[in-house]
Amino acid sequence: MPDATSNLLTPYLVTSTMTPPELESAASAICGIAEHMNRLRTSAYQFRDQFHTGDRGFFSPSEDDAVRHLWVSYHMARNALLETIQSLRASAGTASLDTLEEFVVGYAAAVILIDAARCLRDLFGEDEIVRRKLNESYEGYGIASGSFDAIQLSLTSPQNALRINDANNFFDEHAAAIDALAKLKPHLQPVLEVIFKFGNKTRVSKTSYVKAGLAEHQRQLCDYVVRDGLLRAIYAVQEWGSRFVSSLTTMPGHVPELPDSIAAELTNIIQAGDVFITRKESAVTNYFLPGYWPHAALYAGNHQVIESLKDGVRQRELTSPYGNDAVAIVRPTADSSVIDQALTRARTHVGKPYDFDFDFTRSDRLVCTEVVYRSFEGLSGITFPLTRRAGRMTLSAEDLLQMALNRQHFQIQAVYCPKFSPHIIANEQTNDIVSKSIGDAAD
Repeated sequence: MPDATSNLLTPYLVTSTMTPPELESAASAICGIAEHMNRLRTSAYQFRDQFHTGDRGFFSPSEDDAVRHLWVSYHMARNALLETIQSLRASAGTASLDTLEEFVVGYAAAVILIDAARCLRDLFGEDEIVRRKLNESYEGYGIASGSFDAIQLSLTSPQNALRINDANNFFDEHAAAIDALAKLKPHLQPVLEVIFKFGNKTRVSKTSYVKAGLAEHQRQLCDYVVRDGLLRAIYAVQEWGSRFVSSLTTMPGHVPELPDSIAAELTNIIQAGDVFITRKESAVTNYFLPGYWPHAALYAGNHQVIESLKDGVRQRELTSPYGNDAVAIVRPTADSSVIDQALTRARTHVGKPYDFDFDFTRSDRLVCTEVVYRSFEGLSGITFPLTRRAGRMTLSAEDLLQMALNRQHFQIQAVYCPKFSPHIIANEQTNDIVSKSIGDAAD
């Protein structure tokens, strides 16, 4: 005989267009980003208490590095939330009772976005010097001029207030079913904890939203006169059904995936220790991460990669790197014993969270290229040229490609880049194709 929980969930237990592992991955990513936002909040409070820019009216170089690091790290986490919502929207479409699990995860992402934006406003909204700094253009990281004010305007939009209210009402009206679903799907329990922790920031009356919006518009009026383009609110939160979705969707409906013939050919080429360098044409992060090629994954053999995504470092199927539009294969020139050592190292990092801070000085959280760095660095004389970005020493995916172009510990084995060729290039032309793609992005 079905229990009360099963009866309660009967209208909701339908076939999702996302697979259970994909939904679990999205839920894990949301919880990881929530923890990261908490760390950023602590750092932001420390920054506010430590630096007294108002005493002299400008930032010192060290303060510049600190605020740039915080701002870039915040945007990286924000974009990860927006990409998660975008993926959920592509899978579920308009939120409904048939997609209750997708709603819970998307709603959690939305309340984290709202909480973080309001924290920024509470901390720095009245500090003209910090606001001016956060409104600067950071073109190297895809952060447009006026982004702080753009986020605040989207936050105080009366239209968004109605959407927030709809989302809150949906959550409240179906609280019993959501709780029952979480009992059947334990990965939703920490997602609900995130909602309960951050969701109070969404419980603001419509009147308060309108008043806050009018005050924000009035305060920024003089800025509009002197600063062109502020109304380009490229980081505004938009609707996902009655929820939110990123306005940064560049190719609605596009599903990045290698053609079957290309995937089969690559499978015959790759060897354990190879590094996948990849690109999704529709990814929001293309506007944030430097270069044409933004991502890396380490092939561990047996159709598995060790890869750090927003849900953390995991051992994944080849469907992960094959779920891209362009792929380059970079092969270490070390012998097999060194590669075995590197893969043994790589497996010790599985289970660690993603590092939205891009801080290569710590190994408890890893960004995608850091998996490669910490696997090979120091073995048989292998070294990586780290570059300072946003106040941190980092290694980008294109840094790895440049090493391979220079025959520095790696070489380019094959490349599939349909922008330049409909076929896999696996000969002396690989370097030419990669150089063109890097140069084209630089232009």
